[in-house]
Amino acid sequence: MELLTMENFRFIDRNKAGANVYLDHEGRKVHAEFNFYLQGNQCLGIRLGRHDQDVETALLEEFIRENHGWIKKMVIPDIIRIRQERLEKMMQADQG
Repeated sequence: MELLTMENFRFIDRNKAGANVYLDHEGRKVHAEFNFYLQGNQCLGIRLGRHDQDVETALLEEFIRENHGWIKKMVIPDIIRIRQERLEKMMQADQG
């Protein structure tokens, strides 16, 4: 299993983000939603959300377990971006 793309990284809750993840599984492109638990600009944990029924939940959870270290590092720029976007929206709301 190989990560192809991660799209639509967004806040779900105050310290929780979600992203649509596309993986290559035996030559097929499968979709899963990953949930990221955040503190500051760090990702503390990753959990599996909804996913295509074509692939077993256990396989996707194993992928997360085996790759969580580099995935956490990979999403740091996205965490910074969505926090900055949230801050800018709050500043605009205060001015308007």
